[in-house]
Amino acid sequence: MRRITLFLYNLLFLPILLILLPGYLLRIRKRGGYGNKALQRFGIFDQETALRIGQNRIWIHAVSVGEVGVALKFATEFHARNPQSRFLISTTTSTGLAILERSASQWLEPIANPIDLPVITSRLIRRLHPSALLMVEADLWPNRIAACKELGIPTALLNARLSPRSEKRFRRARAFTAPFFNQLDLITLTDPSDEIRWISLGVQQELLHLTGNIKHDSKNGPNISRNNDLIFLAASTHEGEENEVAAAWLTLKKEFPNLRLVITPRHVERREEIRRTLKILGIHCHLRSEGAALSEEPLLLDTTGELSAWYSKATIVFVGKSLPCSVNRGGQNMIEPLQAGAPVLIGPHTANFEPLASQLCEAGAAIRTKNCDEIVTVTCPLLAHETQRASMVASAWQVLQPHQGATVRNCALVEGLMNGSRLHHS
Repeated sequence: MRRITLFLYNLLFLPILLILLPGYLLRIRKRGGYGNKALQRFGIFDQETALRIGQNRIWIHAVSVGEVGVALKFATEFHARNPQSRFLISTTTSTGLAILERSASQWLEPIANPIDLPVITSRLIRRLHPSALLMVEADLWPNRIAACKELGIPTALLNARLSPRSEKRFRRARAFTAPFFNQLDLITLTDPSDEIRWISLGVQQELLHLTGNIKHDSKNGPNISRNNDLIFLAASTHEGEENEVAAAWLTLKKEFPNLRLVITPRHVERREEIRRTLKILGIHCHLRSEGAALSEEPLLLDTTGELSAWYSKATIVFVGKSLPCSVNRGGQNMIEPLQAGAPVLIGPHTANFEPLASQLCEAGAAIRTKNCDEIVTVTCPLLAHETQRASMVASAWQVLQPHQGATVRNCALVEGLMNGSRLHHS
């Protein structure tokens, strides 16, 4: 059955790739950065890079920014436990690659994700011969897994994510997708409720191990030190949301004149579009990429890798891709700002982060808002009362407690896998 599904996958992959190629090329033009290491996307490495990579690295694939964060956290912990280990981390997006390149070292090599065509993949796996292939959250490449299985290389899906949308797709194509998952040696789960869902998709129970979510794992308590400025940070916003946030800020400034606004769009290439949107409201914003700093006028953070540092400065954080007006919905990561000690506002559309988003709201650790008016209503008391903000952060910490130690638990399972130990279902 596995051979049949792999054959069907390869039969469909190339025409689908050709259909998606125009949109991909358009994104390259709009976002930029995709040309960096372009040949690596076809499995081609220059001699210097190939020698530096060598063989027997642990290969982690992380599709984009969120998954890259998980990969780096795992790799850092694993390397601390096993100093001789070396990593190869691939990512699909230019933003993810930019973040990885800042973490490059003798033991960590970032690459652009190679296309999963059989001729490219089989040659690459034989050449690199990774000591393990680890994929983060939801991004599986069947030819890569099959090539590793042929060479006896262990494979795993870490921090497995099953959004309602992907679950629906996998359920419809269960006969096709279950064999891919069952080729893996290990799948680590983030929530106890996930096990039944994976089993219902035809995944073998012995592969599943509950570890908690690496994203929500933090060795330290929340950092609650703040600047003197009141800062409203709108993080990972999508089209439609900046207008609501900026309008709310204009209203809030009447009561809090020193309130500063920082907007970080999920896609920085939208900077000029956002500028035009805010201009209609009579707002002029400054670009971080042009050297702008925090001022009375909004700061548009259109650079890569700075958002995390702003969480620890922010008084309140709104996390985007969640409002009804957003062109994309499902939510973005609301955990990082909470871990940094900032109370969080989210919209009603957070399917990508359920059930955690609802758990946070029920515990009073996050607040849902639908529009500008609701943002103003819930933000006013938070700006006025530091104790309310601290209470939200403390509540979040309680909700996140089961996930503490998730990184170490994942490391222990992968170590057992690589040492040839038999993993017992837990």
